[in-house]
Amino acid sequence: MRVQLGDVRPIVLGVSFGGFVAQAYATRHPDHPGALILCSTAARHREDRVLDMFDRLGGREARDVATAYFRDTSVETMAEYARCCLPLYTRRPEDPDAMTRALPHANFDLTVAFFRDEFHRFDFRDALARVRCPTLVVAGEGDPITPAADSEDIAAALPTELVRLVRFPGCGHPVYHDDEDGFFCVVREFLGSL
Repeated sequence: MRVQLGDVRPIVLGVSFGGFVAQAYATRHPDHPGALILCSTAARHREDRVLDMFDRLGGREARDVATAYFRDTSVETMAEYARCCLPLYTRRPEDPDAMTRALPHANFDLTVAFFRDEFHRFDFRDALARVRCPTLVVAGEGDPITPAADSEDIAAALPTELVRLVRFPGCGHPVYHDDEDGFFCVVREFLGSL
């Protein structure tokens, strides 16, 4: 990408899984990005936090279903997770046809492989100290899969003078699904400060 852009230092937005990719990029190539925006993501998976949030938002059933999915990821446990846990991601109801439109394009094998293996191992906390660009970290206080404490971990691992953390009360995963105007206002303000 950098070769194609020439001397342009891109502003990289990573949301959820894309935030894992953005962190990998920025920590491996700290001189490349001009700025980072990390939304509803984590530097590492903290199952205890995630399960506590599912319990808070959906009760014991949601906690048990999420536990089964994280500890024995399969197409079967994924189906139950989608039924019970995905509706807890946001406060605003999803488009009822969204899953119907998405399912034909989903790569279940890749999703299962990621949640079985890499999801439990990745950890960018130490590497984030290498980031050299301004970084906006955005968290929803009601996000079950990347709880706000995960964004606090990211902010704490980044160089203090480069990071801004914004938490959105009443928002889930991703933040902009529940507060689109607020999210883009914060992003515009961050971009204007560069």
